[in-house]
Amino acid sequence: MNLRIYILPLFILLFNCSESKYSKLVKAEMAKKTVNDSLFFGMKFGETKQDFFDQCWKLNKQKIISHGSSNNFVKYILPLKNQEEKVNTITMLFYGIFNDEKIMTGMDMKFYYESWSLWNKSYHSDKLLPVVKDSLKSWFPGNDFINVPVKETNEILYVKIDGNRRIVIEPLKSDKEVDVRIDDLRHILNEKL
Repeated sequence: MNLRIYILPLFILLFNCSESKYSKLVKAEMAKKTVNDSLFFGMKFGETKQDFFDQCWKLNKQKIISHGSSNNFVKYILPLKNQEEKVNTITMLFYGIFNDEKIMTGMDMKFYYESWSLWNKSYHSDKLLPVVKDSLKSWFPGNDFINVPVKETNEILYVKIDGNRRIVIEPLKSDKEVDVRIDDLRHILNEKL
């Protein structure tokens, strides 16, 4: 799959939101020259695809992660908070985004409630989204998320930028999953030029 097909339209969508709050935030954060390369589980932007596989293998042997459905993602069950019921268990699927040189430039993530069902609206993605947003703010402290309207669809992206690290919570595509993408803006902006 050619990731440029997905990265470029997302970047164009975000960047064309008139000299908006988003554009100003990108410029301000990139001007700081702060490098935030840490992701999670010791993974970082700039690592090789083999580094990613090796770390996943190690975490799998420790029974921290497993393979997701269709082996397209790595599966991690988020720990429950104090007094939280098992029905609130959240699964995070993730997989690195790599450039042509097999260097990690981002991370695709999906979140869903293990107890999700079509008829149980308490566990639908619109209820999960604020929980995911809070978790991401906790894992990646710094700036808050801003709302970025997508003109073509009237949908909202939630975007958080800290230095070169951009986190995008995409508009909900299903009742089940919340899709998140973490990108290294140094790579995205260089690709655009």
